[in-house]
Amino acid sequence: MIEFKAVFLGTPGWYVHVRNGIVVAENKTQKAKVELSAAVCDTLMIGTSRTLITSAAIRQLVNQGIDVVFLNRRGTPIARIWSPLVNKTVATRRAQYEAMLNGKGLRAAVRIIACKLHNQAAVLRYFAKSRRLPELREESYIIDNIADELRSRLKSSSDISPAEVRETESWAARRYWSNIAAYLIPEGIGFTGRNQESDDPFNLALNYGYGILRATVERSLILVGFDPYGGFLHAEKSGKETLVFDFMEQFRPAAVDKPLIANLSRIKLEVVHGFLTYESRRQVAMVILESLNAPHIYGKRKRLLHEIIREEAARLASYLRGSRPEYMGYRAWW
Repeated sequence: MIEFKAVFLGTPGWYVHVRNGIVVAENKTQKAKVELSAAVCDTLMIGTSRTLITSAAIRQLVNQGIDVVFLNRRGTPIARIWSPLVNKTVATRRAQYEAMLNGKGLRAAVRIIACKLHNQAAVLRYFAKSRRLPELREESYIIDNIADELRSRLKSSSDISPAEVRETESWAARRYWSNIAAYLIPEGIGFTGRNQESDDPFNLALNYGYGILRATVERSLILVGFDPYGGFLHAEKSGKETLVFDFMEQFRPAAVDKPLIANLSRIKLEVVHGFLTYESRRQVAMVILESLNAPHIYGKRKRLLHEIIREEAARLASYLRGSRPEYMGYRAWW
């Protein structure tokens, strides 16, 4: 298992520059210093506009294969710098574009959403057991059945539209989040369900966590040759990485939902002017990066979650190119 090595700079005052041929990130206020090289870092995530980075540092990071990701205050990746020679093959992109028209991509998207629902059900069962909440176990079976019904549509002769898939996903999500709000999140936090625009601490933490996951998923997709903007399910929109949003759905419960809920009592979520504080963002980022380096059951062995994301991206590419009969998606087991 190979660890995903990400360095997160989320507090003001960092200065990234080259000193004696080595890229160094320094914060004199915090008396902190980090040396950045391919041996210790795959991705540099910058989560504050109050960070300075020199062109020499960028050049050296890119030459070492380290990508630099900039996140806004909500955790959304707004820019990325890396080598333009990530993947030279066009076979995967040609197959991807064809799959957008011939229905092959939609079949993959249906399985991805079905896996997402199964993984949401697995999250509920995990907490039903760990916190002795039998109500959550019953709800998990309902969501599992919805996922099974969705997958069964692929075996029938009737067509299924992207709108139907999105509607099913939305219905299951409302059920999933309403139970999390009712049983797993303290009332004082003010979380009543998933709402990207809400400024309650837990929704803001989810937004930030999903932003880090999004950056990780995008990296995996591009490394195997995909165009991140050519998706199969989410509505196309200029500048929207629809494939990233399609593909990451199956990983949200394992990479973000479960670890944030499990660590909610250990992290301090503070909100100022509608955004998480720098320290809260740092704590959320640490939880998500730890989850990406956590081992998960994958087939007959255990793999780190970030490795699974990369492997699933390769499997999707293989399916679209015709080397694999179906894309099955990722189901989490605990």
